[in-house]
Amino acid sequence: MIEMSEISEMGEMSEMNEKHYIVRGRDSGVFFARDIKRTGTEVKMGWSRMIHQWAGAAALSQVAVDGIESGRVCVIVEGRIVLDACEIIPCTGEAAANLLDQPEWRA
Repeated sequence: MIEMSEISEMGEMSEMNEKHYIVRGRDSGVFFARDIKRTGTEVKMGWSRMIHQWAGAAALSQVAVDGIESGRVCVIVEGRIVLDACEIIPCTGEAAANLLDQPEWRA
């Protein structure tokens, strides 16, 4: 389980590896990510998928627990950096498997 000190100490580098997370950015959007490092509001992601739209979950906390029924989940991107993170939620194994299994949304 994630320790609150890992995400609450502003300005301190925090490594949260080997787990999957939902990262919400104030302007940049919502991401399903793995191998993240946080410094203040900056989050470096080993890889991530942007979740553009979803159905089957009332809020991001439910996405992190249950996953989604359907949605627009973009391709995997290596090495994304989000500069405006305002929320980081650890995912359950069930949610991570569900989000990994979502088809890639492409234009």
